[in-house]
Amino acid sequence: MRTVLLTLCLGLVLYQPSFAQNGSDGNHRNFPLIISLEFHSLSMPFKNKKPFFRNVGIGIGTEVSHSGDRDWVQQFKITWYGNKKVGGGLLFHTQAVWRPDIVSDAFSEIKLGIGYLYAKRAVASFKPTSKGWEPMGKKGKGMLVIPTGIGLGYDDFKENETYISPFVGYQFLIATGYNDSFPVVPFTLMEIGSRIHFED
Repeated sequence: MRTVLLTLCLGLVLYQPSFAQNGSDGNHRNFPLIISLEFHSLSMPFKNKKPFFRNVGIGIGTEVSHSGDRDWVQQFKITWYGNKKVGGGLLFHTQAVWRPDIVSDAFSEIKLGIGYLYAKRAVASFKPTSKGWEPMGKKGKGMLVIPTGIGLGYDDFKENETYISPFVGYQFLIATGYNDSFPVVPFTLMEIGSRIHFED
């Protein structure tokens, strides 16, 4: 847990010089407010389509450009999701995002990153002791997560005014150290949201 948090903090510190250099150059304005609805599913990619719009959560984050343009950015995001069957979770992650243009101001996205997930148990659990089974409650567990994603969006860049850039995305995440029986667990997040680029 400490290693993952230190890695995320170190990444933020290392990108600090580029924050200052890339203010509003090119066609991207740094530090937008990213808000998204998230729909969680414990499944392999595209295997379980029914719960795509169940298990609702919310994501909040921001991003900075590596070059001053919108095509190569670093995102930082916090996501909470609920899931009655497998338990909810709180996800902290950062991803490098390649955002090639499709046509005009429409773009596609490919994402890869690292994160930390704190997942709660869906029901109370028990552990064996010398006196029998002892309740542990619903307390959760922290895990290293590797998130990858694809997406589509629209960004009509405006230099001196607030504007909104809507997007949809699909994230596939691998959580490590889930438990002894399932050391690696896959899950997905459908995302619908917007980046709000505020006026400078």
